Amino acid sequence: MITKKKTGLIIIILLSIIFLIFFFLLKKTYAYNDVENNDVNKYIESVASLVDEQTIGEYKNVVSIEDDRYISKLFNIKSGEEVSIESILKKEYVSLFWAKVKELLYLKYPNFIAEVLDKHNKTNAYFINDNELIIYFYDYEITPEVSEELFLHVNYNEIKDYLDITYKLDKKYQNEDGRVVQKNKKHIAITFDDGPCIYTNDLINTLKDNKASSTFFILGKNIEYYKDTIRYMNESKMEIGYHSYNHKNFKRQKLEVIKDEFNKSNKALYNITGEVFHLIRPPYGEINKNIKNNLDASFILWDVDTLDWRYKDVDYLVNYTLENITDKDIILFHDIHKTSISAIEKLLPLLYINGYQVLTVSDLAKTSKVTLENHKSYRNFK
Repeated sequence: MITKKKTGLIIIILLSIIFLIFFFLLKKTYAYNDVENNDVNKYIESVASLVDEQTIGEYKNVVSIEDDRYISKLFNIKSGEEVSIESILKKEYVSLFWAKVKELLYLKYPNFIAEVLDKHNKTNAYFINDNELIIYFYDYEITPEVSEELFLHVNYNEIKDYLDITYKLDKKYQNEDGRVVQKNKKHIAITFDDGPCIYTNDLINTLKDNKASSTFFILGKNIEYYKDTIRYMNESKMEIGYHSYNHKNFKRQKLEVIKDEFNKSNKALYNITGEVFHLIRPPYGEINKNIKNNLDASFILWDVDTLDWRYKDVDYLVNYTLENITDKDIILFHDIHKTSISAIEKLLPLLYINGYQVLTVSDLAKTSKVTLENHKSYRNFK
Protein backbone atom coordinates (compact mmCIF):
# COMPACT_ATOMS: atom_id res chain seq x y z
CA MET A 1 0.00 0.00 0.00
CA ILE A 2 1.41 3.39 -1.06
CA THR A 3 1.36 5.91 1.73
CA LYS A 4 0.82 9.62 1.32
CA LYS A 5 4.46 10.15 2.25
CA LYS A 6 5.66 7.87 -0.57
CA THR A 7 3.25 9.52 -3.02
CA GLY A 8 4.66 12.94 -2.21
CA LEU A 9 8.20 11.65 -2.65
CA ILE A 10 7.37 10.17 -6.06
CA ILE A 11 5.83 13.48 -7.18
CA ILE A 12 8.93 15.38 -6.06
CA ILE A 13 11.18 12.95 -7.96
CA LEU A 14 9.06 13.23 -11.13
CA LEU A 15 9.04 17.03 -10.97
CA SER A 16 12.80 17.03 -10.48
CA ILE A 17 13.26 14.80 -13.54
CA ILE A 18 10.98 17.04 -15.64
CA PHE A 19 12.89 20.15 -14.49
CA LEU A 20 16.24 18.55 -15.35
CA ILE A 21 14.99 17.55 -18.80
CA PHE A 22 13.63 21.08 -19.44
CA PHE A 23 16.87 22.68 -18.22
CA PHE A 24 18.93 20.36 -20.43
CA LEU A 25 16.85 21.17 -23.51
CA LEU A 26 16.94 24.90 -22.78
CA LYS A 27 20.69 24.84 -22.34
CA LYS A 28 21.08 22.85 -25.54
CA THR A 29 18.91 25.34 -27.44
CA TYR A 30 20.93 28.35 -26.28
CA ALA A 31 24.16 26.54 -26.94
CA TYR A 32 22.89 25.72 -30.44
CA ASN A 33 21.95 29.33 -31.09
CA ASP A 34 25.30 30.56 -29.82
CA VAL A 35 27.05 28.23 -32.23
CA GLU A 36 24.77 29.18 -35.09
CA ASN A 37 25.15 32.90 -34.35
CA ASN A 38 28.91 32.65 -34.27
CA ASP A 39 29.36 33.60 -37.94
CA VAL A 40 27.05 36.59 -37.53
CA ASN A 41 28.84 37.73 -34.39
CA LYS A 42 32.20 37.35 -36.09
CA TYR A 43 31.01 39.55 -38.95
CA ILE A 44 29.70 42.21 -36.56
CA GLU A 45 33.00 42.21 -34.67
CA SER A 46 34.91 42.58 -37.94
CA VAL A 47 32.98 45.68 -39.05
CA ALA A 48 35.10 48.79 -38.58
CA SER A 49 32.30 51.38 -38.78
CA LEU A 50 29.11 49.82 -37.44
CA VAL A 51 26.11 52.12 -37.87
CA ASP A 52 23.13 50.02 -36.85
CA GLU A 53 22.30 46.51 -35.67
CA GLN A 54 18.69 45.37 -35.45
CA THR A 55 17.14 42.00 -34.60
CA ILE A 56 13.89 41.46 -36.47
CA GLY A 57 12.33 38.13 -35.54
CA GLU A 58 14.63 35.44 -36.88
CA TYR A 59 16.81 37.94 -38.75
CA LYS A 60 19.56 40.38 -37.88
CA ASN A 61 20.10 43.52 -39.96
CA VAL A 62 23.65 44.88 -39.77
CA VAL A 63 24.50 48.26 -41.35
CA SER A 64 27.97 49.73 -41.63
CA ILE A 65 29.47 52.64 -43.53
CA GLU A 66 32.41 52.55 -45.88
CA ASP A 67 33.63 55.17 -48.36
CA ASP A 68 30.63 57.40 -47.56
CA ARG A 69 28.05 54.75 -48.38
CA TYR A 70 25.99 52.38 -46.30
CA ILE A 71 26.54 48.63 -46.54
CA SER A 72 23.80 46.41 -45.16
CA LYS A 73 23.68 42.68 -44.59
CA LEU A 74 20.71 40.63 -43.46
CA PHE A 75 21.39 37.34 -41.67
CA ASN A 76 19.25 34.40 -40.65
CA ILE A 77 20.08 34.17 -36.94
CA LYS A 78 19.73 30.38 -36.70
CA SER A 79 21.72 29.42 -39.77
CA GLY A 80 24.08 32.40 -39.89
CA GLU A 81 23.36 32.60 -43.61
CA GLU A 82 23.21 35.96 -45.36
CA VAL A 83 19.80 36.39 -47.02
CA SER A 84 18.15 38.96 -49.29
CA ILE A 85 15.73 41.69 -48.29
CA GLU A 86 12.95 39.59 -49.79
CA SER A 87 13.33 37.15 -46.87
CA ILE A 88 11.28 39.47 -44.66
CA LEU A 89 8.40 39.28 -47.15
CA LYS A 90 5.70 36.71 -47.77
CA LYS A 91 6.71 34.93 -50.96
CA GLU A 92 3.42 35.56 -52.71
CA TYR A 93 3.75 39.34 -52.19
CA VAL A 94 7.33 39.98 -53.33
CA SER A 95 6.28 41.47 -56.68
CA LEU A 96 3.68 43.68 -55.00
CA PHE A 97 6.33 44.94 -52.58
CA TRP A 98 8.59 46.06 -55.44
CA ALA A 99 5.59 47.61 -57.18
CA LYS A 100 4.94 49.67 -54.05
CA VAL A 101 8.60 50.73 -53.89
CA LYS A 102 8.30 51.86 -57.51
CA GLU A 103 5.14 53.83 -56.74
CA LEU A 104 6.80 55.60 -53.80
CA LEU A 105 9.94 56.34 -55.84
CA TYR A 106 7.86 58.11 -58.49
CA LEU A 107 6.02 60.00 -55.75
CA LYS A 108 9.26 61.31 -54.24
CA TYR A 109 11.62 61.81 -57.17
CA PRO A 110 11.42 63.30 -60.68
CA ASN A 111 10.99 60.71 -63.40
CA PHE A 112 14.57 61.05 -64.63
CA ILE A 113 15.72 59.76 -61.22
CA ALA A 114 12.90 57.36 -60.33
CA GLU A 115 13.03 55.42 -63.59
CA VAL A 116 16.72 54.63 -63.00
CA LEU A 117 16.40 53.71 -59.31
CA ASP A 118 13.47 51.45 -60.09
CA LYS A 119 15.70 49.28 -62.31
CA HIS A 120 18.79 49.13 -60.06
CA ASN A 121 18.40 47.33 -56.72
CA LYS A 122 21.44 45.02 -56.57
CA THR A 123 23.59 47.35 -54.48
CA ASN A 124 20.94 48.93 -52.31
CA ALA A 125 21.43 49.25 -48.55
CA TYR A 126 18.53 48.65 -46.17
CA PHE A 127 17.70 49.87 -42.67
CA ILE A 128 15.01 47.54 -41.30
CA ASN A 129 13.36 49.40 -38.41
CA ASP A 130 10.34 48.62 -36.25
CA ASN A 131 8.01 50.85 -38.24
CA GLU A 132 9.64 51.40 -41.62
CA LEU A 133 12.16 50.24 -44.17
CA ILE A 134 14.72 52.77 -45.43
CA ILE A 135 16.34 52.01 -48.79
CA TYR A 136 19.58 53.70 -49.92
CA PHE A 137 20.45 53.52 -53.62
CA TYR A 138 23.95 53.18 -55.08
CA ASP A 139 25.80 52.40 -58.34
CA TYR A 140 23.35 54.10 -60.67
CA GLU A 141 23.94 56.24 -63.75
CA ILE A 142 21.59 59.21 -63.93
CA THR A 143 21.70 62.01 -66.50
CA PRO A 144 22.06 64.79 -65.53
CA GLU A 145 24.32 63.61 -62.71
CA VAL A 146 22.84 63.76 -59.22
CA SER A 147 25.12 64.53 -56.26
CA GLU A 148 22.63 64.15 -53.40
CA GLU A 149 22.23 60.87 -51.53
CA LEU A 150 19.17 59.04 -52.83
CA PHE A 151 17.01 57.11 -50.40
CA LEU A 152 13.40 56.14 -49.76
CA HIS A 153 11.37 55.69 -46.57
CA VAL A 154 8.81 52.88 -46.92
CA ASN A 155 6.40 53.01 -44.00
CA TYR A 156 5.04 49.63 -42.93
CA ASN A 157 1.49 50.96 -43.28
CA GLU A 158 2.14 50.81 -47.04
CA ILE A 159 3.40 47.20 -47.06
CA LYS A 160 1.95 45.60 -43.91
CA ASP A 161 0.15 42.86 -45.86
CA TYR A 162 3.42 41.85 -47.53
CA LEU A 163 5.61 41.53 -44.42
CA ASP A 164 6.58 38.23 -42.81
CA ILE A 165 8.09 39.83 -39.69
CA THR A 166 6.74 41.46 -36.54
CA TYR A 167 6.25 45.19 -37.07
CA LYS A 168 4.80 48.36 -35.58
CA LEU A 169 2.39 50.70 -37.35
CA ASP A 170 2.52 54.47 -37.00
CA LYS A 171 -0.83 56.08 -36.25
CA LYS A 172 0.19 59.01 -38.44
CA TYR A 173 2.67 58.96 -41.27
CA GLN A 174 3.27 60.82 -44.51
CA ASN A 175 4.89 59.46 -47.63
CA GLU A 176 7.69 61.48 -49.19
CA ASP A 177 6.13 63.67 -51.88
CA GLY A 178 8.47 65.58 -54.17
CA ARG A 179 5.89 68.30 -54.82
CA VAL A 180 5.51 69.21 -51.15
CA VAL A 181 7.58 72.29 -50.29
CA GLN A 182 11.03 71.24 -49.09
CA LYS A 183 12.69 73.72 -46.75
CA ASN A 184 16.23 72.59 -47.54
CA LYS A 185 15.97 73.71 -51.19
CA LYS A 186 16.11 77.01 -53.03
CA HIS A 187 12.72 78.04 -54.40
CA ILE A 188 11.59 79.79 -57.58
CA ALA A 189 8.36 80.28 -59.50
CA ILE A 190 8.32 79.60 -63.24
CA THR A 191 5.24 81.26 -64.72
CA PHE A 192 3.61 80.91 -68.13
CA ASP A 193 1.65 83.59 -69.99
CA ASP A 194 -0.81 83.77 -72.90
CA GLY A 195 -2.27 80.24 -72.79
CA PRO A 196 -3.80 77.80 -72.62
CA CYS A 197 -2.88 76.40 -76.02
CA ILE A 198 -2.22 73.11 -77.79
CA TYR A 199 1.08 72.68 -75.91
CA THR A 200 -0.22 73.29 -72.40
CA ASN A 201 -1.27 69.73 -71.53
CA ASP A 202 2.17 68.39 -72.44
CA LEU A 203 3.76 71.16 -70.39
CA ILE A 204 1.65 70.24 -67.36
CA ASN A 205 2.77 66.62 -67.71
CA THR A 206 6.41 67.69 -67.92
CA LEU A 207 6.04 69.77 -64.77
CA LYS A 208 4.42 66.89 -62.89
CA ASP A 209 7.08 64.43 -64.07
CA ASN A 210 9.73 66.73 -62.60
CA LYS A 211 7.94 67.42 -59.29
CA ALA A 212 7.36 71.03 -60.30
CA SER A 213 4.29 73.25 -59.93
CA SER A 214 3.71 76.46 -61.87
CA THR A 215 1.35 79.38 -62.19
CA PHE A 216 -0.35 79.85 -65.57
CA PHE A 217 -1.57 83.36 -66.39
CA ILE A 218 -4.28 82.65 -68.92
CA LEU A 219 -6.29 84.79 -71.33
CA GLY A 220 -10.01 85.06 -70.64
CA LYS A 221 -10.88 84.52 -74.31
CA ASN A 222 -9.27 81.05 -74.19
CA ILE A 223 -11.14 79.71 -71.16
CA GLU A 224 -14.17 78.19 -72.86
CA TYR A 225 -12.26 76.66 -75.77
CA TYR A 226 -9.61 75.11 -73.51
CA LYS A 227 -11.86 74.23 -70.58
CA ASP A 228 -10.61 70.62 -70.48
CA THR A 229 -7.03 71.86 -70.30
CA ILE A 230 -7.96 74.30 -67.53
CA ARG A 231 -9.72 71.54 -65.63
CA TYR A 232 -6.63 69.34 -65.98
CA MET A 233 -4.44 72.26 -64.90
CA ASN A 234 -6.48 72.65 -61.74
CA GLU A 235 -6.60 68.91 -61.00
CA SER A 236 -2.81 68.78 -61.43
CA LYS A 237 -2.37 71.34 -58.61
CA MET A 238 -1.12 74.08 -60.89
CA GLU A 239 -2.14 77.65 -60.13
CA ILE A 240 -4.27 79.71 -62.50
CA GLY A 241 -3.88 83.47 -62.77
CA TYR A 242 -5.45 86.10 -65.03
CA HIS A 243 -3.58 87.74 -67.93
CA SER A 244 -6.38 89.96 -69.28
CA TYR A 245 -9.16 88.89 -71.61
CA ASN A 246 -7.39 89.35 -74.96
CA HIS A 247 -3.91 90.66 -74.09
CA LYS A 248 -4.66 94.36 -74.50
CA ASN A 249 -2.57 96.85 -72.56
CA PHE A 250 -4.52 97.77 -69.41
CA LYS A 251 -3.30 101.35 -69.59
CA ARG A 252 -4.96 101.75 -72.98
CA GLN A 253 -8.32 100.35 -71.89
CA LYS A 254 -11.16 101.94 -70.00
CA LEU A 255 -11.39 100.81 -66.38
CA GLU A 256 -14.98 99.62 -66.76
CA VAL A 257 -14.01 97.41 -69.71
CA ILE A 258 -11.15 95.89 -67.73
CA LYS A 259 -13.46 95.20 -64.78
CA ASP A 260 -16.20 93.71 -66.96
CA GLU A 261 -13.75 91.40 -68.74
CA PHE A 262 -12.22 90.36 -65.40
CA ASN A 263 -15.63 89.52 -63.95
CA LYS A 264 -16.64 87.66 -67.11
CA SER A 265 -13.44 85.60 -66.99
CA ASN A 266 -13.90 84.93 -63.28
CA LYS A 267 -17.34 83.44 -63.92
CA ALA A 268 -16.00 81.26 -66.74
CA LEU A 269 -13.18 79.96 -64.56
CA TYR A 270 -15.54 79.31 -61.64
CA ASN A 271 -17.86 77.26 -63.84
CA ILE A 272 -14.94 74.94 -64.66
CA THR A 273 -12.92 74.78 -61.42
CA GLY A 274 -15.11 76.23 -58.67
CA GLU A 275 -12.42 78.86 -58.10
CA VAL A 276 -11.83 82.48 -59.09
CA PHE A 277 -8.70 84.45 -59.96
CA HIS A 278 -6.60 85.75 -57.06
CA LEU A 279 -3.56 86.69 -59.13
CA ILE A 280 -3.29 89.01 -62.12
CA ARG A 281 -0.37 89.56 -64.46
CA PRO A 282 -1.04 92.67 -66.56
CA PRO A 283 -0.05 92.36 -70.24
CA TYR A 284 3.44 93.79 -70.85
CA GLY A 285 3.68 94.42 -67.11
CA GLU A 286 1.80 97.69 -67.65
CA ILE A 287 -0.34 98.72 -64.67
CA ASN A 288 -1.26 101.82 -62.69
CA LYS A 289 -2.55 102.50 -59.21
CA ASN A 290 -6.13 103.15 -60.30
CA ILE A 291 -6.43 99.75 -62.00
CA LYS A 292 -4.81 97.95 -59.06
CA ASN A 293 -7.20 99.57 -56.59
CA ASN A 294 -10.24 98.46 -58.60
CA LEU A 295 -9.41 94.79 -59.13
CA ASP A 296 -9.50 92.46 -56.13
CA ALA A 297 -6.33 90.48 -56.74
CA SER A 298 -2.57 90.55 -56.22
CA PHE A 299 -0.52 91.71 -59.21
CA ILE A 300 2.38 89.42 -60.13
CA LEU A 301 5.20 90.75 -62.29
CA TRP A 302 8.64 89.09 -62.72
CA ASP A 303 12.33 89.70 -62.20
CA VAL A 304 13.74 87.21 -64.75
CA ASP A 305 12.38 87.61 -68.28
CA THR A 306 13.60 84.87 -70.63
CA LEU A 307 12.31 86.76 -73.70
CA ASP A 308 11.32 83.36 -75.05
CA TRP A 309 9.03 85.06 -77.57
CA ARG A 310 12.13 86.55 -79.19
CA TYR A 311 14.81 83.90 -78.62
CA LYS A 312 13.32 80.66 -79.87
CA ASP A 313 16.40 78.61 -79.04
CA VAL A 314 16.23 75.83 -76.45
CA ASP A 315 19.85 75.93 -75.27
CA TYR A 316 19.83 79.71 -75.03
CA LEU A 317 16.69 79.69 -72.89
CA VAL A 318 18.04 76.96 -70.61
CA ASN A 319 21.42 78.63 -70.13
CA TYR A 320 19.97 82.10 -69.69
CA THR A 321 17.62 80.89 -66.98
CA LEU A 322 20.31 78.96 -65.08
CA GLU A 323 22.71 81.91 -65.23
CA ASN A 324 20.24 84.54 -64.04
CA ILE A 325 18.05 82.96 -61.37
CA THR A 326 18.47 83.19 -57.63
CA ASP A 327 16.42 82.03 -54.67
CA LYS A 328 12.86 83.47 -54.51
CA ASP A 329 12.82 84.68 -58.14
CA ILE A 330 9.77 84.80 -60.43
CA ILE A 331 10.62 83.74 -63.99
CA LEU A 332 8.60 84.56 -67.11
CA PHE A 333 7.96 82.05 -69.91
CA HIS A 334 5.13 81.62 -72.42
CA ASP A 335 3.46 78.26 -73.05
CA ILE A 336 2.42 79.24 -76.58
CA HIS A 337 5.92 78.63 -78.02
CA LYS A 338 7.06 75.08 -78.77
CA THR A 339 10.69 76.01 -78.10
CA SER A 340 9.71 77.14 -74.61
CA ILE A 341 8.11 73.77 -73.88
CA SER A 342 11.25 71.98 -75.09
CA ALA A 343 13.41 74.30 -73.00
CA ILE A 344 11.39 73.50 -69.88
CA GLU A 345 11.84 69.76 -70.51
CA LYS A 346 15.61 70.24 -70.48
CA LEU A 347 15.67 72.90 -67.77
CA LEU A 348 13.71 71.19 -64.97
CA PRO A 349 16.15 68.30 -64.31
CA LEU A 350 19.02 70.80 -64.28
CA LEU A 351 17.19 72.97 -61.77
CA TYR A 352 16.59 69.92 -59.60
CA ILE A 353 20.22 68.84 -59.45
CA ASN A 354 21.20 72.44 -58.66
CA GLY A 355 19.01 72.45 -55.57
CA TYR A 356 15.97 74.35 -56.87
CA GLN A 357 12.34 73.49 -56.29
CA VAL A 358 9.81 75.01 -58.71
CA LEU A 359 6.67 76.25 -56.95
CA THR A 360 3.51 78.16 -57.77
CA VAL A 361 3.60 81.89 -57.07
CA SER A 362 1.38 81.48 -54.01
CA ASP A 363 3.51 78.67 -52.58
CA LEU A 364 6.68 80.67 -53.25
CA ALA A 365 5.19 83.61 -51.35
CA LYS A 366 4.14 81.36 -48.48
CA THR A 367 7.51 79.64 -48.11
CA SER A 368 9.12 83.11 -48.29
CA LYS A 369 6.81 84.23 -45.45
CA VAL A 370 5.16 86.85 -47.65
CA THR A 371 1.41 87.40 -47.39
CA LEU A 372 -0.03 88.26 -50.80
CA GLU A 373 -2.32 91.28 -50.56
CA ASN A 374 -4.91 92.55 -52.98
CA HIS A 375 -4.07 95.70 -54.96
CA LYS A 376 -0.30 95.22 -54.48
CA SER A 377 2.41 94.27 -56.99
CA TYR A 378 5.21 91.71 -56.54
CA ARG A 379 8.29 91.02 -58.68
CA ASN A 380 9.90 88.46 -56.37
CA PHE A 381 9.78 87.41 -52.72
CA LYS A 382 13.32 88.20 -51.57
